[in-house]
Amino acid sequence: MWYLQADTLVWILGSTLLYGLAAAILHRVSPQRRLTPFLLLFDLGLLFFVSWQLALFYVGYTLVTYAMLRILKAAKGQGLRRILFVLFCALCAAPFFYARFALMLPFLPAIFTLVGFAYNMLKAIDGVFYVYYADKDIPLIAYANFLLFFPVLTSGPILRYRDFERDYLSPKPVTAQVTTDAVKRLIRGMFKKMVLVALLGLVLDRLLAARLCLPVSLALIVVSYFTLYFDLSGYSDIAIAVASFTGFSVAENFKNPLTAASFTQFWRKWHVTLSDWIREHIFVVVNGKRLGRPASAAIGMCTMLVMSMWHGFSVKNLVCGAFMGGLLALENLLNLTTADRRRMPEGIFRLRCLAVNFAFGINALSFSMDLGQMADVVKGLFRL
Repeated sequence: MWYLQADTLVWILGSTLLYGLAAAILHRVSPQRRLTPFLLLFDLGLLFFVSWQLALFYVGYTLVTYAMLRILKAAKGQGLRRILFVLFCALCAAPFFYARFALMLPFLPAIFTLVGFAYNMLKAIDGVFYVYYADKDIPLIAYANFLLFFPVLTSGPILRYRDFERDYLSPKPVTAQVTTDAVKRLIRGMFKKMVLVALLGLVLDRLLAARLCLPVSLALIVVSYFTLYFDLSGYSDIAIAVASFTGFSVAENFKNPLTAASFTQFWRKWHVTLSDWIREHIFVVVNGKRLGRPASAAIGMCTMLVMSMWHGFSVKNLVCGAFMGGLLALENLLNLTTADRRRMPEGIFRLRCLAVNFAFGINALSFSMDLGQMADVVKGLFRL
């Protein structure tokens, strides 16, 4: 990842400490004043440090999407607002879809320089939702800070404007305890990303070179699961720690997924902000109605397909999305979405947790191998 390059990492940590120190001094001198609007300087500074093309793209994207918010807020009549709402959501996502199709269709020119855009696209769409449903203005500087907030610029957790606004208007004091906790979490995140993921990568390479049989395939599934977990949760730890230095709270992205005894519970514990974002925005679109099992199953399938294809347009992601979506849909149809640990034997609960996480472990293979290799690993489960 680009943010783990030594010069970029030094820039991020140095800027974070500088901002945190300035914010702490300002809080002591004038508690009523806040430094958060000036975060934009750090956001833009990081972008220009990494790539001036990337910075120019994000400046343009921010201004264009903000213009959409202003037009939507000024629109009169529910019919016109509804049309603009749908149109602007689609336009926010247009660069993302173009970049994905450009990878599949070589004749399309690569006109966008995108790093972490999938996350920023979701934030821009959330801004459209906020203006449409809350019917409130978003100030330009606040919106730019929201979209370009550097701790979560390229990866999750995914911010929602209503949460960002709370800390933007009233940032939390950076106390000695906050600093201590943030440093510990930063070290933990760096250890996951730079040590554990690297070691598991070496193990994965050795396993892929071995003859595929039941023990090797099981090991590959387990190693792939934890490689993905440490990679994603490690970045989340880093983002949460860095955000803490600036007085912002970033939502937890992982909540002990090994204790999930159903797929519904799993997606409330794994990459929580992504699944919550999709669930919340789809829920709003269907007007918050109480859905029957078939409708819930259909939404579960669609959600998994969207989440999988969000990582990239490919047959592999389509198959993985259908696999996870099919399991989630089946669970909804059979009314197995909840699993109360207090109301079932401990052995049954643990068995369900194992089954859910094992199924996701098969899906996790997709992040380290192609579809053919995944099929070989699954076949290996049936060979001694």
